[in-house]
Amino acid sequence: MKPAVDRLEAQLDEKLIFVRLEVQSHVGKILYSKYEGKLVPTFIIFDQFGAIRYTTNGVPDYTSVNSMFVDN
Repeated sequence: MKPAVDRLEAQLDEKLIFVRLEVQSHVGKILYSKYEGKLVPTFIIFDQFGAIRYTTNGVPDYTSVNSMFVDN
């Protein structure tokens, strides 16, 4: 899965800030529980106000994520 996640990050690096957390770390456990992660990886995209705009368990679909950030 890491290669797919790396590719997604490279494709969207100018549109998103990626933060990776180790789910076994103290902070990772807290956030994984808070946001109800079900699988690793879990992706959550927040807007500039902190509201969740997209969430998925497993590797997200690039087209779905990218479509949220296409300039109108």
